Amino acid sequence: MSLVTASSLNWDLIPAFRVIGYYIYDSMDKDITSVCELLVDPETRRPRYALIEVGGFLSIRGKKILIPWGSLRRGGMSRLNVNNIMENVLAAPTPMNPLNPTQVEEESIHRHFNAEFYWLEDEPVRKMGGSGKMGSGESKDQ
Repeated sequence: MSLVTASSLNWDLIPAFRVIGYYIYDSMDKDITSVCELLVDPETRRPRYALIEVGGFLSIRGKKILIPWGSLRRGGMSRLNVNNIMENVLAAPTPMNPLNPTQVEEESIHRHFNAEFYWLEDEPVRKMGGSGKMGSGESKDQ
């Protein structure tokens, strides 16, 4: 973990810890679940996926689903809206390792959510100084 200084912060981004815990709502205004983790690009510090966990009971883990960041819109206080119905979100393909999906898995996820591939975006990316890690957005496993 590196030291975060004022010169290494990107003031255009919401810190990851503020998005974790936001509730995800589908296009029919049904609540699905809350955001467990935020996967952030280490070079650009742009969010790529919101990780949610659905199902599960007691100590049994549920299904982990990656929702492309481009499929989410801010919908109010502590709320994000996804551009799909709940059943479609729950049927999303699940990568073998949700914290490190392969290129094929990412393409499948983006097609499922009808989201633009982030690696094909034309918008210029502002490079940041520092190590590229984003505090609370990092995985606990790393």
